[in-house]
Amino acid sequence: MGAAARKIAQPATPARPRLKVVRGGATRTRAQSTASADGVFRVLTVCLMILAVAGVLRVSLAARAAESTIDAWEVRAEVKAERQATRTLEADRSALASPSRIEALACETLNMTKPAQVCYLELPDAENTPDVGGEVSAPIQVATADTSDDTAGGGVIRTLMDLAASEAQVLLVGDMGLGSMR
Repeated sequence: MGAAARKIAQPATPARPRLKVVRGGATRTRAQSTASADGVFRVLTVCLMILAVAGVLRVSLAARAAESTIDAWEVRAEVKAERQATRTLEADRSALASPSRIEALACETLNMTKPAQVCYLELPDAENTPDVGGEVSAPIQVATADTSDDTAGGGVIRTLMDLAASEAQVLLVGDMGLGSMR
């Protein structure tokens, strides 16, 4: 039984690390560090909310500006179209009111011709003529329309003729002139 001899050695003790002594202030507790983190989180949350509101406002203002620009272009296009329609209507009106067209319509549709001679009836004044039961004591004179102004009533007759001609022109353009455009 002979066993080899063993040497029992003492295990080496580990060397201690060198420690420094630091003198400091109060030690923080876990509650203090949590409160500090909550404060920082709240500040960051408020900043993010302000940025989000500013972004939404900017986008909404840009959308309104774009919408108003589109509306302005549409209004400009409508004004341009209405101006063109006004020009067309003015041209049609001047074409309908031309004397040559009115004369042609009167000749074609109403079988009217220019008279060879125009005669007017001159009625006596009511002040100078005595009322005799419906009978006229003075004879009725027939006047012809001449272009000379040698009579005092020539200007009045010419004015009446111009008024009658303009009324006839309005009637022809109103009824017959517009009827042919349909």
